[in-house]
Amino acid sequence: MKRIAAIMAVLAMLATTALAAKEMAPPPDGPHHGDGKGIIRMIEDLKLSPEQKRFVAQTLKDSRAEGKGLREAMKTARQQMSEVMDKTPGDEALVRKAAQAMAKVGEDMAVHHGKVKAKIDTVLTPEQRAAASEKKHAFRDRFKDRFEKGGKALDEWIDQQLKS
Repeated sequence: MKRIAAIMAVLAMLATTALAAKEMAPPPDGPHHGDGKGIIRMIEDLKLSPEQKRFVAQTLKDSRAEGKGLREAMKTARQQMSEVMDKTPGDEALVRKAAQAMAKVGEDMAVHHGKVKAKIDTVLTPEQRAAASEKKHAFRDRFKDRFEKGGKALDEWIDQQLKS
């Protein structure tokens, strides 16, 4: 039961991410997705000391190879899910197998992210940790608003189509 719940959570997260990504317009100075500017901006906003910056930089450097491998594994799992959904969307066994592969990689990514965050948190002051948490929640709120806006548009479209 827990495994099914985990799979469903990952699928919901992926669906949310996909829908929200469609709704998000790139910033005026160009897209920043995956280019690292977000974390750089966060580090600058936290006003880390030179020692903290070096520690964070080394931690991120040490985690990059594993993170890259996990992102590649997720890319492969998503491609496999896409192929299943394109060719045999009604084959429940294949859909479940592809979803489980995505869930496993998602779980591994979450653990990896947690370990990196925990290590970085060891050098942050309580005030810096609170500021980072506040920024993360503000980002989630903006993201949530965009997703909900996309959901409203879809609901309106569905209602419009069903009226005729």
